[in-house]
Amino acid sequence: MIKNKQFILLFLPFLLASCSYNSTKSYSVNDYKIEMNYKDNFKIMQLTDLHFSVQSDYVSVTNYLKKNIETCNPDLMIFTGDTFMSASRNVVDNVLNFIDSFNIPFAFTYGNHDFQGDYDFYYINNSLFKLKNALVKDYIDDDIFGYSNYFIDLMENYKVKYRLYIIDSNSYYFNGLRYQYDIIHDDQIAHLEQIYKEDGAAPSFAFYHIPLYEVSDAYNDVKAGKIVEYKGENNEKISYGYKRTDAFKRMKDIGVIGHFYGHDHINYTDILYDGVTLSYGLKSTPEIYNYDDYIGYKTITLKSDMSYDLSNIEMVRVPYGK
Repeated sequence: MIKNKQFILLFLPFLLASCSYNSTKSYSVNDYKIEMNYKDNFKIMQLTDLHFSVQSDYVSVTNYLKKNIETCNPDLMIFTGDTFMSASRNVVDNVLNFIDSFNIPFAFTYGNHDFQGDYDFYYINNSLFKLKNALVKDYIDDDIFGYSNYFIDLMENYKVKYRLYIIDSNSYYFNGLRYQYDIIHDDQIAHLEQIYKEDGAAPSFAFYHIPLYEVSDAYNDVKAGKIVEYKGENNEKISYGYKRTDAFKRMKDIGVIGHFYGHDHINYTDILYDGVTLSYGLKSTPEIYNYDDYIGYKTITLKSDMSYDLSNIEMVRVPYGK
């Protein structure tokens, strides 16, 4: 039986319709765990909103990404959604094999556009499972909403040094009149809380696609002069989910000290809000729309002394074609 997923009609966003299927199976916390060895100054490269499609100039865009990946030389890459839009199975396979070719571990979560293509809703995951360097856990028959809700523990001397939550922020919600962006669902947060309960506390970071309401709250505080510790600016409306939830508070309660997301292509703020970093990834290709001087990638460096502040986050702006 297909699990509680959003089933999406493909191609045209305004034709999207959602439905869900009941599930009868629960998996253990360990079934969603991936472990990696931690090393000093562990470097994460966040890439977001690549938007590969059947119309992409595949050679030019992959050459650009190749230059950036080789320059960054990260320990882990994390793709935070909308890697694909209006793609074909051939595009999906070519892009994922290209990413895998660097022999760098990479994690992957979904955005609101990834399923708009000529493939079924589990095709991308099935393709990822075949790759050597893809760090992905998901089960077609589990009882957690979404397609990617797993975690990566960075281990040092058999203990968790840092924890990375990979979360599906889902795609669209129909309110009876129009489609709005979806949210991280309550059962997904409960899943994180269960991980915390069973595996214990660790400094943690959340990676997903659609920003939370608190991103707007934080930027309003910046504009009002209430927050002075921030970087960057937002150049378009913050496109959060259709309703405010308690996800931010509940994630903070289990040790999440940083959120990293994408979705809004010309926003690039890092804001310390209520003791938690809220950070836009930098759009990583010129597909769809962008500011030419603000595409590239973000690096997040995790230090051995457990220090973490905005200085650990760097957006590397690499103009396309240069």
